[in-house]
Amino acid sequence: MPRWAWVVAERALPRVTRLLGLVAYLEDNGPTPFGDLAAHFDVSVEQIREDVNTLWVSGLPGHMTGDLIDFDFDAFEQDIASLTNSQGVTQIRLSAREAVALVGSLSTIVASGGAPRAAETALAKLGEALGDDPITVVSVSSVDPTVSTAVFDAVSRRRVAEVDYVDASDRSTTRAIEPHRVVTIDGVPYVECFCRRADDYRTLRLDRISAVRVSDEAVLRPPSDAGAFSLEPTLQARVVIARSGRWAIEDFPSVTIEDSGDDIVATFGVADATWAAARLLAVAPHLRVIEPAALAEELAAQARAVLAAHGA
Repeated sequence: MPRWAWVVAERALPRVTRLLGLVAYLEDNGPTPFGDLAAHFDVSVEQIREDVNTLWVSGLPGHMTGDLIDFDFDAFEQDIASLTNSQGVTQIRLSAREAVALVGSLSTIVASGGAPRAAETALAKLGEALGDDPITVVSVSSVDPTVSTAVFDAVSRRRVAEVDYVDASDRSTTRAIEPHRVVTIDGVPYVECFCRRADDYRTLRLDRISAVRVSDEAVLRPPSDAGAFSLEPTLQARVVIARSGRWAIEDFPSVTIEDSGDDIVATFGVADATWAAARLLAVAPHLRVIEPAALAEELAAQARAVLAAHGA
């Protein structure tokens, strides 16, 4: 994804969230001065005024007068937001099949230990609405609640965190990370981040983090443009590599590593062959086998480009 697209998405997401929250807040609290709304949502009064104007032209398809979210005009002129018609924005209707699918997804995330409290609350409410809980999910990881809470805090406030991490070889390290988001893949929660120790982007398993210390330092680097952490890999890779090169692949999402004499055999899904090949290039002398051919060819192409750049 190009950098400009990320910037647009990053700006749009918090605003859409705030717009929906604004409608819900006004439904619960009634007419509210712009100043109070600005303080509640941590934005300027002018931003609240722009948000109300945006909501005023939003609504159901057709966009006729009765289809739009509506506010009291006289109150608006006095810098007061008075909602008169929400068009049911805060009401969600799901079919039984949709509700069960959502319960299944939320259950998996909650069971992994990588879900925020909002997901647990939503799951409880869906369970009440459906009656008997139709899905039971067993966690495949064990995440310390204090760790997940601290990681979510760092992600939501965009703050650098220092984490104590144990890798797949049981080596303990302390890393300063710039966390970007938490994802759950195959029931295992990960935090996508920029690791200052590695000076590169990494995906760390939450159940291998033993402690988190959130600082007041703001995250500077944007999320990685690479698609390697997608939930939908485009190919399945198998790599045989010397033990000394294990560090380059041990934090791949859903990687499975097995011992094979002096080597290890790793299998993992790849959504972006270019990104995966770049990681493998760092330990190219240690590689024994690379499958499938598409990944091997991409690695060879990158190796040739490096040699050409150095005049070799």
